[in-house]
Amino acid sequence: MDLIIREYREEDFLSVSRLERENSPGDCKPEIFIRQAGVLFAGTFLVAEVEGEVVGYTIGALVQHRQTTGWIVRLVVSGEHRRRGFGERLITAVAGSLRERGAEEVYLSVAPSNHAARALYEKHGFREADFCPAYFGEGADRSILRRDLTAGKA
Repeated sequence: MDLIIREYREEDFLSVSRLERENSPGDCKPEIFIRQAGVLFAGTFLVAEVEGEVVGYTIGALVQHRQTTGWIVRLVVSGEHRRRGFGERLITAVAGSLRERGAEEVYLSVAPSNHAARALYEKHGFREADFCPAYFGEGADRSILRRDLTAGKA
């Protein structure tokens, strides 16, 4: 199976919205988020495609008032395609895209109980920078992870 990582295109809208719906709370309106993200993060909204099917995506963003800081806003891989290295490839691609745009560091948030995601991020150099109780509201604690993108640069 050949994996292709490429920029999001308008024709990906329905596939990405489906993935977002599968990975979001019931009252979330993923179509609104995906439609806006396609415009706001055009160069750092990446999809993973296998045999013409979108199997994952990631969205990176630069902080407006601090362009040397990036965030991985979302990283999703479909349930049936997890544990195949697709998440790793998406992390590498979005971090590279943010670095190309001037980011020297990148952050993301993850549920403290999501051990699989934490292990994946830590494998890619992310370390806990902060813990935020009720980050997304009551019962939605998050760990904020950070990775230095300047390490190894000349």
